[in-house]
Amino acid sequence: MGASLLTLERMKQGRTQKDVAKAAGLNANVLSGIERRKVVASEAKRQAILGVIGGREADFFEASGLAK
Repeated sequence: MGASLLTLERMKQGRTQKDVAKAAGLNANVLSGIERRKVVASEAKRQAILGVIGGREADFFEASGLAK
């Protein structure tokens, strides 16, 4: 499985994990786990990430909270 859509969008915007994590109020290791589909993102974390990168939840996350 390749990079998540979340990772691709972040990179398209020229942002680092550290940058997005800080802006979303998350630890960079947590964001990394979410992007690698190792961590299920809670609703609050999904909304915080989307508040930074934009887009709709359905564009980047499965119903389970895993990144697409």
